[in-house]
Amino acid sequence: MKKKLIAFTILATLSVASYADISLVTNALEADDVITAEQAYIKLPSDEKESIQGQILNGRILLKKEESEEAFDYFEELRDAYSENVDVNYYLGVSAVIMAQKASIFSKLGYAEDFLEAMEKTIALQPEHTDALNTLIGFHLAAPGIAGGDTDKALTYANQLKKIDAVQGFEQLANVYWKTEKADLAEQILQQGLKEFPESAPLYFSRATAYINDKAWDKARADLNLAIKYAQNDEDKSNALYQQGKTSAESGEEIELGINALTQALPLADKAYIPWIEYRLAQLYIHSNNYEKAKDSISMIDTNEDDDLKSKVKKLKKKLKKLMS
Repeated sequence: MKKKLIAFTILATLSVASYADISLVTNALEADDVITAEQAYIKLPSDEKESIQGQILNGRILLKKEESEEAFDYFEELRDAYSENVDVNYYLGVSAVIMAQKASIFSKLGYAEDFLEAMEKTIALQPEHTDALNTLIGFHLAAPGIAGGDTDKALTYANQLKKIDAVQGFEQLANVYWKTEKADLAEQILQQGLKEFPESAPLYFSRATAYINDKAWDKARADLNLAIKYAQNDEDKSNALYQQGKTSAESGEEIELGINALTQALPLADKAYIPWIEYRLAQLYIHSNNYEKAKDSISMIDTNEDDDLKSKVKKLKKKLKKLMS
């Protein structure tokens, strides 16, 4: 809702202005509104487009448009001219890791090296760059050793992050311990975090995710209730509501709680996540033997290019057809 309001405000400003300024482009990108960002960028004066800030915004628009190869080439060239600029290095790293995910096996390692070089340079220039630290932690936990993944480095960066943003640090330390099969340490660090920050929605959400993986449904529901209660924005709230619905769908318990949670999540969620909410709703309606509502929910699902969701919906349709016959 907040992002939509920001985008509407930007559009209203553009409609009465013959020119734009850099803040309008930045705000549109923050609101994930690439169309408005492009419109605002086109209206920038030439000197602002040619400034380093304007050039970075142009590259960020390429990233938002998912033109990742063009964005990587763009930021790589920009880095040659502005090697000490934090944002140039950061967005070069972002584009490199996207390319590493898309590239053939022969190119993945090269992009992974580019990512590490750019992100390490980013935090060397700005040690408190939380986005870069989070991205590095995620990479080191996910990437195999041959590509540069290193859980010891992830732990180091998580501790560095904790000094800057304690809540994010606690969350990432727990992720490192789960990844390295130290579940007791992960739970201890979250308990410590919640003792210091008893109204932290992200920490409750993080612990709930671990409980869901362990099928500890009652504990997961309790933490998700608190994550919903203390959520600071629509995104965090909709994510927690969705997980509450998913917990009901996968456990087959507390069906009405799950339906209510997903119903609340629908108007708050980003467009990309709505099909998953509808899928979970259909599951819950089947659990409650409300087959007509399940059929309606399935008919609303746009699987788009999500092959995983497409497969799950196909199986659910078969299940529903069998139950209704």
